[in-house]
Amino acid sequence: MDAVFEVRFTSAFPAGSVLPGLLFGKLDGDKKIEQLLSQIPQVMRDADPNLRFAPLSRLDWGQFYINVGDRIVAVGFKHPYPGWNSFKPAIIKVMDVLKEAKVIKSVERYSLKYIDLLPATGLREQVSFVNFDVTLAGHKLEDEAFQIRLEIPRDGFIHAVQVVSSATATLHTGETRQGLIVDVDTIANQQGEAFEDLLSGFSDKLDAIHQANKKVFFDCLKPQTIKTLEPEYE
Repeated sequence: MDAVFEVRFTSAFPAGSVLPGLLFGKLDGDKKIEQLLSQIPQVMRDADPNLRFAPLSRLDWGQFYINVGDRIVAVGFKHPYPGWNSFKPAIIKVMDVLKEAKVIKSVERYSLKYIDLLPATGLREQVSFVNFDVTLAGHKLEDEAFQIRLEIPRDGFIHAVQVVSSATATLHTGETRQGLIVDVDTIANQQGEAFEDLLSGFSDKLDAIHQANKKVFFDCLKPQTIKTLEPEYE
């Protein structure tokens, strides 16, 4: 399982060169900074759409990590998942540091992504997990490999949902599992909202996007799947 909170923004100057040091100095606990794409010239990063929101550095912070770029900050966790009651306060602490830094001018979007792997070996079993009925070119999906992506507008968010069969994941214990990936990325488009406005009532906004993501995740699964596998989501 994986979960990431992300905020995309505009700033007065390239934030990727300033924020890692500020976060390192303001956040408590054990920390370490790793450089990622900082050696790529900024002109190239600005020109390439694939690099505009790419992280330039990673800050390891206790059981969490923070990816930082010129237009992006993302907060994730190191396995195992600590639960929403630990993840949410970590996100708020990072956002409080960003507020103090006064670097962010406006927010393009914020999002919360959860990825879960449901263990299974056979394709027919994986197809049976999902709450869908797929027929393409007159062929009904029953026991074939598949990868589906759909953007679902609901509750004021855009939910980018990906379901992928025959996936393999390595857990933090080193154990390898095979099965079905369900990836739900819940996006709140802000269209240039001031950063201070986003932070107003931010705790409630986090709970709202978390609950919306959780509902879509479980709506992707058949009731029997939820009963049998008890997929992890908190």
